[in-house]
Amino acid sequence: MVKQTWGIIGLGWLGQKLAEHLSQKGIENWGTRSQDFDWGCDDFPNKSCDVLFLNTPPLVQINPEDFVAKIPTGDYRRIIFISSISVYGGQAGSITEQTPTMPTTDSARWLVAVETLLSQKFSGPLTVIRPGGLIGGDRHPAKSLSQSQRPCAGNSAVNLIHRDDLVQIIWAAAQAESALPVINAVTPFHPVKKEYYGEWTAARGMAPILFTDVQEPSKVVGSDVLAKIYPSWLRPRLD
Repeated sequence: MVKQTWGIIGLGWLGQKLAEHLSQKGIENWGTRSQDFDWGCDDFPNKSCDVLFLNTPPLVQINPEDFVAKIPTGDYRRIIFISSISVYGGQAGSITEQTPTMPTTDSARWLVAVETLLSQKFSGPLTVIRPGGLIGGDRHPAKSLSQSQRPCAGNSAVNLIHRDDLVQIIWAAAQAESALPVINAVTPFHPVKKEYYGEWTAARGMAPILFTDVQEPSKVVGSDVLAKIYPSWLRPRLD
């Protein structure tokens, strides 16, 4: 393995776990937290790295051009930007990396704009990872739906990924011989929500979710490229 240093912009729910994973491998890394680095007013950290990991929620209050302009050019082995499958919008059916983006929210439009600008500025080393809904630790959509009692379309398929698998995919993407431009990071397990969420909450003694039987367009997000770098899953059934 080539000696490398990682810079992690966003040591939060995902970034901190990634940092722990790197440290366990003996990989030097540094990172920022929201309280010590503000994209809108602070200078970019004056630290070098071979792999730059950009992990921030959509900062819709910041112009995408200004966001990307703040990232310094350098001799990066890889730049990994965490986006979201929300960039595909409400399209139904089978979704892959070849599916055109069709954002319908401000946050998704911001992500698409940043993806485009990053690809123009860092075309060689850039990998955009578009995760599905994130689960792990105390985070799970079924938990919030049980607590809030917001109606949920029960016949729609789930498109989720566990944090454990996402960390491994990030690592694998950085070690790939060449950068994969876009990766959909979604576990290839797509039961309908009323089955998967229902079983998940029942097993934990939580209040039943309010499912609706309305037939809404459902999408199943997959990947044409992920199996090349990540053939086996830690949480193949999202447990």
